Amino acid sequence: MTELDLYKNALIEINKLEAPSMLLEDYNYFINKAIQQYVNKVYNRYDTTQQTTDDLSALKRTAILDIHESEPYMAMERKLYYCDLPADYLHILNCIVTFNNVADDNEAKKKCNKDDYEVNKTKSVLARRLTADQYPTIIINAYLKPTHERPYFFINQGPNSTKSVLEIRVGDERTKKTPTSAYIDYLKTPKVINLTDDDLENDNDLTAELEFPEYACFEIINEFVKLLLENASDPRLQTNIPINQSIGSAQ
Repeated sequence: MTELDLYKNALIEINKLEAPSMLLEDYNYFINKAIQQYVNKVYNRYDTTQQTTDDLSALKRTAILDIHESEPYMAMERKLYYCDLPADYLHILNCIVTFNNVADDNEAKKKCNKDDYEVNKTKSVLARRLTADQYPTIIINAYLKPTHERPYFFINQGPNSTKSVLEIRVGDERTKKTPTSAYIDYLKTPKVINLTDDDLENDNDLTAELEFPEYACFEIINEFVKLLLENASDPRLQTNIPINQSIGSAQ
C-alpha cells in the first residue's frame, strides 16, 4: 500500500462515520500520530507471536555500538558504561555485549597451555533488560546482580547530554574483562508521511510504499479514525466497541 492508498482508504472510513472534515495538514499530523501509536502498541507485545514480529519487520535494524566509559553515579559500581544510540532509534529489542579480556604477561604464561585461553580473548554475552524499578532490588541480590557474566542494559539519559543512551551495567566485579561493544536489534523510527496537494492531484501515484504489511495499514487507519473522533469529542470512543468494523473485516 502506498501513502496515497492509505489516504484514500482513510477517507472512505471517516466518510462512513460522518467524521469531521479536515485539512491535508491535519491528515498528515493525525496519520503520523496513528502510526506512532500503532508501532508502540505492537512493540509492547513484540515477539509474542509470529504476526506481531512480522508487523514491524520492516522497521527492524541491527547495529554494533562502541561502548564508552564514564564515572558511575552509584558507589556500588566501579564504572558506568554506555553507548550512543543510532540516529533513527525508536525501541530496543535485544542487546549482546562483547567483552575483551586483557591478561598481563605473567597471567598469559601461566595459562598459555590451556585451549580456552587467549591473551586478548573476546566473549559475547546476551544482556538482560533492566527497568528502573527492578534495579534497587537486583543490585543487592547476589544471584541477580550485574556481573560480566550477567550484564544488564537499559535506556537512560546520557551522562553528558540530555539525549538517551544505552547503558550497560556489569556491577562492581573486579576483573580484567572490559565491555567494548554492543550488538543490538532495534526498531527504527517510521518514515514520516507528508502528503501534498500535488500528490493528490497527480494522475499517477508517485508516493512511497509504506513500511507495513497491508493488514497493518488498515489497523493504522483504525488508530487514525479513533484519534480523529477523539479530537472531535465524539462519545463513540468511550464505548469500547470497535468503531470501524469494516477495517477489521478487510484484514
